[in-house]
Amino acid sequence: MVGEVNAAVQRLLLEHGQIDPGDVDVRFDAPRRDWVASLTRPTLSCFLFDVQENTELRHTNLESTRMNGHATYRVPPRRFDLRYMVSALTTDVEDEHLLLWRALVTLLKHPTLPDDVLSAPLRALDPPLTTQVAPPDDDAPLLDLWSGLEAAPRPALLYVVTAPVELDFTRLAPLVLTRTARYARVGSDAPADERRQIGGVVRDAAGQPLANARVAIEGVAAEGALTAADGTFRMAAVPAGAITLRVTGVDAAPKLVRLTVPSDSYDIVID
Repeated sequence: MVGEVNAAVQRLLLEHGQIDPGDVDVRFDAPRRDWVASLTRPTLSCFLFDVQENTELRHTNLESTRMNGHATYRVPPRRFDLRYMVSALTTDVEDEHLLLWRALVTLLKHPTLPDDVLSAPLRALDPPLTTQVAPPDDDAPLLDLWSGLEAAPRPALLYVVTAPVELDFTRLAPLVLTRTARYARVGSDAPADERRQIGGVVRDAAGQPLANARVAIEGVAAEGALTAADGTFRMAAVPAGAITLRVTGVDAAPKLVRLTVPSDSYDIVID
């Protein structure tokens, strides 16, 4: 994945930045002092210095699709930020600034990498790659990176490519439908009293079923239900409409999950 992303970024800078590869190199080596000193041509350095999960884009609820009387449940991909320090390395300051500016304009123009620079596997990613030129983080300023590389500091950009990581966990199961029981007085015009039973599976963030987790309706005195060894639970007398479930795993803080009854799935993922 990382090698293919590097190749896409290189093509973006050269082809969309109108940079002649005969005049300028795009490299991904760590710009240490001895490596910089060994360069013989102007170079755009794209140094991948950090990889971390983008927790703001994390979705823990299982995605479900229905077909032929069954439901397929899929753990959504995690999203990871590949963080590059982009700098221009030349012997002339004016050329350095011009080259860095051209790189900045090119990267800003493409918040998603265009298809013509992507390999077939990268084009097939869902969700697709996204990019941004981001402000430097307070906890990892680029100046500190130069210091750690023992190189003279230069102007640089923080370029972030966000890529999905597929967990490859799916489960095929019979559809869990809401059961509704209606009770009405014989000879009465009063609306029937409806009571629903729902069922689903509680899993952790890795997609593994959680046993002995308690599932209860928030704001209701009833104790709710405990999950079985396979993570399944059943709850009766559930009201229709929007509800909030309070899910408490073993040695885990309670998590509030909002859903609507009836629904296609009542599966729950907790961190």
